[in-house]
Amino acid sequence: MQRALSLLTSARFAASLEFSEALLRTRAKTGVDLSQARARSGFGRGHLLDVVVYVPGGTGNAVETEAAELAVRLLLGEELFERWLGRVSATPTVRRGPLTVLNTKRDDEDAFDLALLGEAVHAAVNGLKSGLPARAMAAHGSEEDWLLFELSPEPSPDYAAQDDLLLASTRTPELKKSFLRGEPFFSGRFSRAGELFLYLKYESPSPALEERLREREALEAALSSALAPDGGALIGTGLGLRYAYLDFAVADVGCVQGRVLGALRSAGIAKRAWLLFYDSELDREWIPVHPDGPPPYFG
Repeated sequence: MQRALSLLTSARFAASLEFSEALLRTRAKTGVDLSQARARSGFGRGHLLDVVVYVPGGTGNAVETEAAELAVRLLLGEELFERWLGRVSATPTVRRGPLTVLNTKRDDEDAFDLALLGEAVHAAVNGLKSGLPARAMAAHGSEEDWLLFELSPEPSPDYAAQDDLLLASTRTPELKKSFLRGEPFFSGRFSRAGELFLYLKYESPSPALEERLREREALEAALSSALAPDGGALIGTGLGLRYAYLDFAVADVGCVQGRVLGALRSAGIAKRAWLLFYDSELDREWIPVHPDGPPPYFG
Protein backbone atom coordinates (compact mmCIF):
# COMPACT_ATOMS: atom_id res chain seq x y z
CA MET A 1 0.00 0.00 0.00
CA GLN A 2 2.84 2.37 0.82
CA ARG A 3 4.38 1.73 -2.60
CA ALA A 4 1.08 2.64 -4.24
CA LEU A 5 0.81 5.86 -2.26
CA SER A 6 4.37 6.84 -3.13
CA LEU A 7 3.52 6.47 -6.82
CA LEU A 8 0.76 9.06 -6.43
CA THR A 9 3.11 11.81 -5.27
CA SER A 10 3.81 14.66 -7.66
CA ALA A 11 7.60 14.51 -7.32
CA ARG A 12 8.02 12.31 -10.40
CA PHE A 13 6.12 14.69 -12.70
CA ALA A 14 7.91 17.26 -14.86
CA ALA A 15 6.96 20.82 -13.95
CA SER A 16 5.27 23.31 -16.27
CA LEU A 17 7.32 25.66 -18.48
CA GLU A 18 7.06 29.34 -19.24
CA PHE A 19 5.08 30.14 -22.40
CA SER A 20 8.12 31.16 -24.47
CA GLU A 21 10.11 28.07 -23.52
CA ALA A 22 7.16 25.75 -24.16
CA LEU A 23 6.69 27.23 -27.64
CA LEU A 24 10.40 27.03 -28.44
CA ARG A 25 10.49 23.32 -27.57
CA THR A 26 7.28 22.66 -29.49
CA ARG A 27 8.56 24.40 -32.62
CA ALA A 28 11.95 22.66 -32.36
CA LYS A 29 10.30 19.24 -32.27
CA THR A 30 7.36 19.69 -34.65
CA GLY A 31 8.18 22.77 -36.76
CA VAL A 32 4.80 24.31 -35.83
CA ASP A 33 4.67 27.91 -34.61
CA LEU A 34 1.94 28.36 -31.99
CA SER A 35 2.89 31.86 -30.89
CA GLN A 36 -0.40 33.27 -32.25
CA ALA A 37 -2.53 30.27 -31.29
CA ARG A 38 -5.64 30.52 -29.18
CA ALA A 39 -7.40 27.90 -27.09
CA ARG A 40 -10.64 26.83 -25.50
CA SER A 41 -11.17 24.30 -22.70
CA GLY A 42 -14.16 22.64 -21.11
CA PHE A 43 -15.14 19.57 -19.15
CA GLY A 44 -16.23 16.47 -21.02
CA ARG A 45 -16.89 12.96 -19.76
CA GLY A 46 -15.38 11.67 -16.56
CA HIS A 47 -14.53 15.16 -15.24
CA LEU A 48 -11.80 15.37 -17.88
CA LEU A 49 -10.91 18.68 -19.51
CA ASP A 50 -10.84 18.79 -23.31
CA VAL A 51 -8.70 21.45 -24.97
CA VAL A 52 -8.97 22.84 -28.50
CA VAL A 53 -5.95 24.72 -29.86
CA TYR A 54 -6.71 27.04 -32.80
CA VAL A 55 -3.77 27.23 -35.21
CA PRO A 56 -3.77 30.37 -37.42
CA GLY A 57 -3.20 29.40 -41.05
CA GLY A 58 -3.12 25.73 -40.10
CA THR A 59 -4.17 22.81 -42.27
CA GLY A 60 -5.50 20.43 -39.60
CA ASN A 61 -2.82 17.80 -40.16
CA ALA A 62 -1.46 15.30 -37.65
CA VAL A 63 1.69 17.34 -37.00
CA GLU A 64 -0.38 20.26 -35.73
CA THR A 65 -2.24 17.93 -33.38
CA GLU A 66 1.10 16.61 -32.12
CA ALA A 67 2.29 20.20 -31.61
CA ALA A 68 -0.88 21.14 -29.74
CA GLU A 69 -0.59 18.15 -27.40
CA LEU A 70 3.08 18.84 -26.72
CA ALA A 71 2.54 22.55 -26.08
CA VAL A 72 -0.38 21.89 -23.74
CA ARG A 73 1.63 19.28 -21.82
CA LEU A 74 4.58 21.65 -21.43
CA LEU A 75 2.41 24.61 -20.42
CA LEU A 76 0.40 22.69 -17.82
CA GLY A 77 3.05 20.33 -16.50
CA GLU A 78 2.78 16.56 -16.55
CA GLU A 79 0.80 16.15 -13.33
CA LEU A 80 -2.08 18.35 -14.47
CA PHE A 81 -1.93 16.97 -18.01
CA GLU A 82 -1.97 13.29 -17.02
CA ARG A 83 -4.60 13.59 -14.30
CA TRP A 84 -7.03 16.16 -15.68
CA LEU A 85 -6.72 16.37 -19.46
CA GLY A 86 -8.86 14.34 -21.82
CA ARG A 87 -8.63 15.15 -25.52
CA VAL A 88 -6.35 17.79 -27.02
CA SER A 89 -7.17 18.73 -30.61
CA ALA A 90 -5.84 21.23 -33.15
CA THR A 91 -8.17 23.21 -35.40
CA PRO A 92 -7.03 25.47 -38.26
CA THR A 93 -8.30 29.03 -38.22
CA VAL A 94 -7.74 32.20 -40.25
CA ARG A 95 -4.69 34.31 -39.60
CA ARG A 96 -5.32 37.52 -37.75
CA GLY A 97 -4.33 40.66 -39.61
CA PRO A 98 -5.27 44.28 -40.33
CA LEU A 99 -7.95 43.30 -42.86
CA THR A 100 -11.29 41.78 -41.88
CA VAL A 101 -12.09 38.45 -43.47
CA LEU A 102 -15.71 38.51 -44.63
CA ASN A 103 -18.14 35.56 -44.51
CA THR A 104 -15.68 33.38 -42.62
CA LYS A 105 -16.82 31.62 -39.48
CA ARG A 106 -14.50 32.34 -36.59
CA ASP A 107 -14.77 29.42 -34.18
CA ASP A 108 -12.09 30.93 -31.97
CA GLU A 109 -13.84 34.24 -31.32
CA ASP A 110 -14.50 33.31 -27.68
CA ALA A 111 -11.16 31.55 -27.24
CA PHE A 112 -8.26 32.96 -25.24
CA ASP A 113 -4.57 33.35 -25.97
CA LEU A 114 -2.69 30.08 -25.55
CA ALA A 115 -0.46 31.80 -23.00
CA LEU A 116 -3.47 31.93 -20.65
CA LEU A 117 -4.19 28.19 -20.84
CA GLY A 118 -2.62 27.37 -17.48
CA GLU A 119 -4.64 30.04 -15.71
CA ALA A 120 -7.87 28.86 -17.37
CA VAL A 121 -7.28 25.18 -16.59
CA HIS A 122 -6.39 25.85 -12.96
CA ALA A 123 -9.58 27.90 -12.58
CA ALA A 124 -11.66 25.11 -14.13
CA VAL A 125 -10.10 22.45 -11.89
CA ASN A 126 -10.65 24.55 -8.77
CA GLY A 127 -14.25 25.17 -9.83
CA LEU A 128 -14.93 21.46 -10.28
CA LYS A 129 -13.31 20.62 -6.94
CA SER A 130 -15.45 23.19 -5.15
CA GLY A 131 -18.54 21.44 -6.51
CA LEU A 132 -17.56 18.05 -5.11
CA PRO A 133 -18.87 16.99 -1.69
CA ALA A 134 -16.66 18.30 1.09
CA ARG A 135 -17.26 15.18 3.18
CA ALA A 136 -15.78 11.77 2.49
CA MET A 137 -18.04 8.97 1.29
CA ALA A 138 -18.10 7.42 4.75
CA ALA A 139 -19.44 10.64 6.26
CA HIS A 140 -22.68 10.70 4.29
CA GLY A 141 -23.49 6.99 4.27
CA SER A 142 -25.38 5.61 1.29
CA GLU A 143 -27.84 8.45 0.90
CA GLU A 144 -27.25 8.75 -2.84
CA ASP A 145 -29.35 6.84 -5.33
CA TRP A 146 -27.72 3.67 -6.64
CA LEU A 147 -27.61 3.05 -10.38
CA LEU A 148 -27.55 -0.37 -12.06
CA PHE A 149 -25.45 -1.05 -15.19
CA GLU A 150 -25.86 -4.03 -17.49
CA LEU A 151 -22.90 -4.92 -19.69
CA SER A 152 -22.12 -7.50 -22.38
CA PRO A 153 -18.54 -8.78 -21.96
CA GLU A 154 -16.93 -11.07 -24.51
CA PRO A 155 -15.98 -14.57 -23.30
CA SER A 156 -12.25 -14.90 -22.58
CA PRO A 157 -9.91 -17.29 -20.74
CA ASP A 158 -9.26 -14.53 -18.17
CA TYR A 159 -10.11 -10.88 -17.58
CA ALA A 160 -8.10 -7.83 -16.61
CA ALA A 161 -9.53 -5.08 -14.38
CA GLN A 162 -13.34 -5.48 -14.47
CA ASP A 163 -13.60 -6.56 -18.10
CA ASP A 164 -15.97 -9.46 -17.37
CA LEU A 165 -18.65 -7.37 -15.65
CA LEU A 166 -22.25 -8.37 -16.36
CA LEU A 167 -24.02 -6.34 -13.69
CA ALA A 168 -22.74 -3.40 -11.67
CA SER A 169 -24.51 -1.32 -9.03
CA THR A 170 -22.96 1.98 -7.94
CA ARG A 171 -23.63 5.12 -5.94
CA THR A 172 -21.05 7.03 -8.03
CA PRO A 173 -22.18 6.53 -11.66
CA GLU A 174 -19.92 9.12 -13.32
CA LEU A 175 -16.88 7.65 -11.57
CA LYS A 176 -17.87 4.11 -12.53
CA LYS A 177 -18.59 4.98 -16.15
CA SER A 178 -15.26 6.76 -16.50
CA PHE A 179 -13.42 3.70 -15.21
CA LEU A 180 -15.34 1.25 -17.40
CA ARG A 181 -14.77 3.40 -20.50
CA GLY A 182 -11.04 3.10 -19.91
CA GLU A 183 -10.51 6.85 -19.53
CA PRO A 184 -7.51 8.17 -17.59
CA PHE A 185 -8.57 7.93 -13.94
CA PHE A 186 -7.47 10.04 -10.99
CA SER A 187 -9.22 9.80 -7.62
CA GLY A 188 -8.82 13.54 -7.07
CA ARG A 189 -11.25 14.25 -9.92
CA PHE A 190 -14.07 12.62 -7.93
CA SER A 191 -13.26 13.49 -4.31
CA ARG A 192 -11.87 16.53 -2.56
CA ALA A 193 -11.67 14.68 0.76
CA GLY A 194 -8.42 12.95 -0.16
CA GLU A 195 -10.05 9.59 -0.80
CA LEU A 196 -8.54 6.79 -2.86
CA PHE A 197 -10.81 4.48 -4.88
CA LEU A 198 -10.12 0.74 -4.90
CA TYR A 199 -11.94 -2.47 -5.63
CA LEU A 200 -11.94 -6.00 -4.36
CA LYS A 201 -11.75 -8.59 -7.13
CA TYR A 202 -12.19 -12.25 -6.31
CA GLU A 203 -13.00 -15.54 -7.97
CA SER A 204 -15.94 -17.40 -6.47
CA PRO A 205 -15.49 -21.16 -5.96
CA SER A 206 -19.11 -21.79 -6.95
CA PRO A 207 -20.59 -21.10 -10.42
CA ALA A 208 -24.16 -21.04 -9.03
CA LEU A 209 -25.62 -17.53 -9.00
CA GLU A 210 -27.37 -17.91 -5.63
CA GLU A 211 -24.16 -19.10 -4.00
CA ARG A 212 -22.20 -16.24 -5.54
CA LEU A 213 -24.74 -13.70 -4.27
CA ARG A 214 -24.66 -15.11 -0.74
CA GLU A 215 -20.88 -15.08 -0.78
CA ARG A 216 -20.80 -11.48 -1.98
CA GLU A 217 -23.27 -10.40 0.70
CA ALA A 218 -21.04 -11.91 3.39
CA LEU A 219 -17.94 -10.22 1.98
CA GLU A 220 -19.84 -6.94 1.59
CA ALA A 221 -20.78 -7.04 5.29
CA ALA A 222 -17.20 -7.85 6.29
CA LEU A 223 -15.76 -5.06 4.13
CA SER A 224 -18.28 -2.46 5.31
CA SER A 225 -17.58 -3.34 8.93
CA ALA A 226 -13.82 -3.08 8.42
CA LEU A 227 -14.14 0.31 6.72
CA ALA A 228 -16.37 1.78 9.44
CA PRO A 229 -16.67 4.18 11.08
CA ASP A 230 -14.49 6.64 9.16
CA GLY A 231 -11.91 4.62 7.25
CA GLY A 232 -13.94 4.38 4.07
CA ALA A 233 -17.19 3.29 2.47
CA LEU A 234 -18.59 0.78 0.01
CA ILE A 235 -19.57 2.54 -3.24
CA GLY A 236 -20.41 -0.30 -5.63
CA THR A 237 -20.86 -3.99 -6.30
CA GLY A 238 -20.51 -6.14 -9.40
CA LEU A 239 -20.87 -9.64 -10.80
CA GLY A 240 -18.90 -10.81 -13.80
CA LEU A 241 -18.56 -13.90 -15.93
CA ARG A 242 -15.72 -15.15 -13.74
CA TYR A 243 -15.14 -12.66 -10.92
CA ALA A 244 -17.15 -10.62 -8.43
CA TYR A 245 -16.35 -7.09 -7.28
CA LEU A 246 -16.79 -4.67 -4.39
CA ASP A 247 -15.85 -1.04 -5.03
CA PHE A 248 -14.89 1.17 -2.09
CA ALA A 249 -13.35 4.48 -1.11
CA VAL A 250 -10.82 4.95 1.67
CA ALA A 251 -9.93 8.20 3.37
CA ASP A 252 -7.83 6.46 6.01
CA VAL A 253 -5.54 4.23 3.93
CA GLY A 254 -4.17 2.65 7.08
CA CYS A 255 -7.40 0.70 7.47
CA VAL A 256 -6.70 -1.34 4.32
CA GLN A 257 -3.88 -3.42 5.70
CA GLY A 258 -4.86 -2.80 9.29
CA ARG A 259 -8.44 -4.12 9.11
CA VAL A 260 -9.73 -4.83 5.60
CA LEU A 261 -7.46 -7.73 4.66
CA GLY A 262 -8.01 -9.50 7.96
CA ALA A 263 -11.77 -9.10 7.75
CA LEU A 264 -11.91 -10.54 4.23
CA ARG A 265 -9.77 -13.53 5.16
CA SER A 266 -11.93 -14.18 8.23
CA ALA A 267 -15.01 -14.14 5.98
CA GLY A 268 -13.56 -17.08 4.04
CA ILE A 269 -12.68 -15.33 0.77
CA ALA A 270 -11.14 -17.47 -1.99
CA LYS A 271 -7.39 -17.63 -2.61
CA ARG A 272 -7.70 -15.73 -5.90
CA ALA A 273 -8.62 -12.37 -4.38
CA TRP A 274 -6.96 -8.98 -4.69
CA LEU A 275 -7.34 -5.30 -3.91
CA LEU A 276 -6.76 -3.21 -7.02
CA PHE A 277 -6.83 0.51 -7.77
CA TYR A 278 -9.02 2.71 -9.92
CA ASP A 279 -6.23 5.24 -10.56
CA SER A 280 -4.51 4.84 -13.93
CA GLU A 281 -1.14 5.49 -12.30
CA LEU A 282 -1.68 2.39 -10.16
CA ASP A 283 -3.21 0.08 -12.76
CA ARG A 284 -0.39 -2.46 -12.34
CA GLU A 285 -0.32 -2.31 -8.55
CA TRP A 286 -2.14 -4.88 -6.44
CA ILE A 287 -2.50 -6.12 -2.88
CA PRO A 288 -3.14 -9.86 -2.41
CA VAL A 289 -5.83 -10.62 0.15
CA HIS A 290 -3.92 -13.81 1.04
CA PRO A 291 -0.15 -13.36 1.45
CA ASP A 292 0.50 -16.47 -0.66
CA GLY A 293 -2.15 -15.66 -3.27
CA PRO A 294 -1.32 -15.68 -7.00
CA PRO A 295 -0.98 -12.42 -8.97
CA PRO A 296 -4.02 -11.08 -10.82
CA TYR A 297 -4.31 -11.16 -14.58
CA PHE A 298 -3.41 -7.85 -16.24
CA GLY A 299 -3.81 -8.82 -19.88
